[in-house]
Amino acid sequence: MPFRVDAANDDRITAFLAWRRRRALEAGLFRPEQLLDEWVFRRILLHAPQDVYELEKLKLLTGPLQHQYGADLLALSRGRPTEDERPQRHRIERDDDDDRPLHSRRPADRARRTESAAPRHHGVRADDPPVNLPSVRADRKTIADFESGPDREGWRGREFEFRCSTLSFKFWETEFLETWGALLEALAAGSESPTSPDEESASPLAARSRKAAKEWEQAWVKLVLRRSYESA
Repeated sequence: MPFRVDAANDDRITAFLAWRRRRALEAGLFRPEQLLDEWVFRRILLHAPQDVYELEKLKLLTGPLQHQYGADLLALSRGRPTEDERPQRHRIERDDDDDRPLHSRRPADRARRTESAAPRHHGVRADDPPVNLPSVRADRKTIADFESGPDREGWRGREFEFRCSTLSFKFWETEFLETWGALLEALAAGSESPTSPDEESASPLAARSRKAAKEWEQAWVKLVLRRSYESA
């Protein structure tokens, strides 16, 4: 039976909002809502999924979001700490135990390892049917809504330095920036004059005088914000 969600008193929503702020900051997003709408988490709470399979069946998340944040959202909905909230020492010890030979582990460790090969997700049983989560690379998503001006082919793929961490970038975002980042940077710096409507947007987006709407604009602004955050 689904839980009732009391917005005023539910600590899980408070925990979700704090988690979303952390993840949005890591991703270099301007607003936390750009990462995930709160109503999605509220729907998850109403359905009270017990494992990642039930969460996937709700179809509230896209494939990439399910793959990247599904385990965290499941933990939040059950009032448990997310991966980044677990003590660092505990994670290291668990990994070290897994790497040791079976004969050198403690008896309790050996028993735990030989009982079943159940996944580590809470509430997932060893005999559950396998679920193939969509792979972001299998989707081969690309950013294709940027239109450069004429005679810009020489800028395509020109050497470009991110000058910031790219761990929070999706692969299609880094792919786009590796292709057109040098041109966008030159446009923002004023060393190149825009020759298309999209190129005209590069400078005001970098100056944060207008909001990003297209996918390429979001990738470009994400880079600008990430650089600003790391240089602060």
